[in-house]
Amino acid sequence: MTIGKTIPFTVHSCSSKISVVCDDDQLTYKELYENIQSMQQQLVTTLEHPYQKKVAFLLENDVDFLILFLAISEIGAIAIPLDPKWSNDDLQHIISDCTPDVLITTQQIKTQNILTFSLEQLKQQPKTPIPNYETSESDIFYIGYTSGTTGKPKGYLRTHSSWLHSFTGSEQVFKLNKDDLIFSPGPLVHSHFLYAAVHSLHIGATLYVTKKFSAHSVYQTLTAVPITVLYLVPTMFSALDNVYKDGNPSITRLEKVISAGAKWQVPLKNKARQLVPNAEVFEFYGASELSFVSVLDHNGNSENPESVGHPFPGVQVSIRRSDGTETDYGEIGKLFIKSKQMFSGYLNNPDATKEVFHGEWATVGDLAFMDTNGYITLVGREKNMIISGGLNIYPEEVEKVLCLLPEVAEVAVFGIEDLYWGEKVIAAIQWKDGKPLSQLQLKQYCKQKLAAYKCPQMLIEIDAFPYTTSGKIARKELIKLVQPKLEHQRM
Repeated sequence: MTIGKTIPFTVHSCSSKISVVCDDDQLTYKELYENIQSMQQQLVTTLEHPYQKKVAFLLENDVDFLILFLAISEIGAIAIPLDPKWSNDDLQHIISDCTPDVLITTQQIKTQNILTFSLEQLKQQPKTPIPNYETSESDIFYIGYTSGTTGKPKGYLRTHSSWLHSFTGSEQVFKLNKDDLIFSPGPLVHSHFLYAAVHSLHIGATLYVTKKFSAHSVYQTLTAVPITVLYLVPTMFSALDNVYKDGNPSITRLEKVISAGAKWQVPLKNKARQLVPNAEVFEFYGASELSFVSVLDHNGNSENPESVGHPFPGVQVSIRRSDGTETDYGEIGKLFIKSKQMFSGYLNNPDATKEVFHGEWATVGDLAFMDTNGYITLVGREKNMIISGGLNIYPEEVEKVLCLLPEVAEVAVFGIEDLYWGEKVIAAIQWKDGKPLSQLQLKQYCKQKLAAYKCPQMLIEIDAFPYTTSGKIARKELIKLVQPKLEHQRM
């Protein structure tokens, strides 16, 4: 079995069932499959021998994106989605890194020695019969790129098998099936939403996507259509909650909310009970490299909402000290996992791959602890850790405390070099509704909630944060952005 191979079975059993709805467009499963077959034949004309050839594409967030992705996967080639939000420098870096055999794009991109087509040109290619060869579950079918919060994006390699094992776990935990109406309203170039979309079609469900996320239009869809499952990231929920607070009714037909991408802060998650009163909320922790690691379900949200839940089915978790030994319950260490859902390494980057893999185990440097009930709590990322006065400080812990202030819209905590302390703790804060707290008020609040050495030693007010294309704060860019303010305050 490989990705996309279940679609013909759905066509055979219910060809007129709606497969994908994107704004005003929709396709039945029969139409979807016919489009995939047609594009496969045009890709064969273009690539001649498509097996494990690399196809990069930069397209709008619509049905054609999914058709092309599935067509590439099913002929044994490798799909490489490119993000329209990438800077030109990042785009050029990624194209140079992955060296695609063909590039399909809706934009003008300068490339050298790369066969480039528009989507319309590809669709006008003659159709060549698909070669008769067997693809394997161990074949690479997808190369995604990390968001690059602390450096250049890296290409992570995915086999069919890694996603198929994730599909099995998703069906077990989230109880998804062919009768669901699944809404994945985020960018398909990001693995969370792409995975949701492809898994939906894998099980024969009806998938809803949208060309561009708009809280108002997504809210309207959720109230007008009996959507049963919604995939989102916490920032999307905040936007939907703002629509709800304008006096709109709650969303009562939604059965499941599946959140990922960042820890969903408990006060915000509690608001979900008003907006989606009948939905079971799942929050999973994972990484592009690791897939699912853990899941926090309804029981976990009651018993230990600050945690990221229990290990996902098929995932073994080990939390280790720096000497490699297992930590005790409640003791912080580096989190390692072992599963069949993991990636196969970074493209053209053996050194970075070695940093992740340790025998059969893998880590992305997250620090965590496990309690006696098996709940995993993340405390931060090893590379983000601040060492001030010889003491370890996890920025995420400080950020969590600051986010509880109603005046704070968003915050990022980081360290800067200091001759006396080694590193000094800095908080960059964007205030909500232009209502700032004073430095004194902030310090008094932090002293009540945090150990003295964890309290920010300097506050930087910021109008807007720089983000990666996946919506995470770009820490390296942030430090560059606030550097002049830091120098000014030091004077």
